[in-house]
Amino acid sequence: MLLAGCASSDDAASPTAGKPAPGAGDTGRDPLAYGEQNKGEGDGAVAPQGVEATAGPVTGRSLIYRGELTVRVDDVAAAADRLTSLVTTAGGHIGAEKRVSGGTQAEASVTVRVPAKQFHGVLEQIAKLGEEVSRGSNTEDVTEAVVDLDTRIAAQRASVESVRRMFTQAKQLSEVVMLERELNQRQAELASLERKKATLDDLVALSTITVSLVGPDTPLPEPEEEPMPGFLGGLKAGWDAFVGTVQVALAVFGFVLPFLIALAIPVGLLIALRRRRRPATVATAPAPPAPLPRLPVRRPQADPPPVRGG
Repeated sequence: MLLAGCASSDDAASPTAGKPAPGAGDTGRDPLAYGEQNKGEGDGAVAPQGVEATAGPVTGRSLIYRGELTVRVDDVAAAADRLTSLVTTAGGHIGAEKRVSGGTQAEASVTVRVPAKQFHGVLEQIAKLGEEVSRGSNTEDVTEAVVDLDTRIAAQRASVESVRRMFTQAKQLSEVVMLERELNQRQAELASLERKKATLDDLVALSTITVSLVGPDTPLPEPEEEPMPGFLGGLKAGWDAFVGTVQVALAVFGFVLPFLIALAIPVGLLIALRRRRRPATVATAPAPPAPLPRLPVRRPQADPPPVRGG
């Protein structure tokens, strides 16, 4: 009865009463994944559960900007310092940084976070630090995910407040234990939703740019070639597989060879000792077989001449 009263109180307090609202425990759906799923579906997209569909486009879109930039510079350390100063002036900060010193082959990988409004301007300024080698950027619309999270957080807060009021009015020990367990569960779900919302707000407010600074002689990875179709593609793939198999076989043989040499030495010594301990035996030639007796050859006798009469 207490849980039923709590549910009815939640429905009355929710701003979307009378419409299907998400339950208190409905936190299995990730709002980030939901935003990507409904991205680009157009007017036929289904509104998230508990959110009213609008006839026109939603104003104030929530967009996440990400970019990648590779720049070849003369001095990597000096360019990295100028990059830090540039980002700080734009109101951002350095998220991560890794430098590898090596003279003309030095390189540095820097992840910067800048305000979303300054994303394109900062990207252009970073490209002017040296010679631009490659650039890439993408934009993700997470408006539906933000609206869904806001609605679920509001409903969850109302649910927590309702259980909290019932907890203060409980008189029996069984009611206190049950309501305390329910309150802890709903507060944990609310905290999880709020953490997701904070992460999403941070990604929307601050865009991420991954900058690679390379020296004049630093080698860059070559782009992957697309496989050739038809007979030539199959021949090239077969040759690559054959070469890879030979390399693996040679590597295995090189790995096993020291063990074979180490085992061959004691085995050779053991064979030599056995040969020395074996008694020497004089080999005698076998006696020739006795000659067979010769039998007399019988010649066939001629028939007597016929007898002629008187």
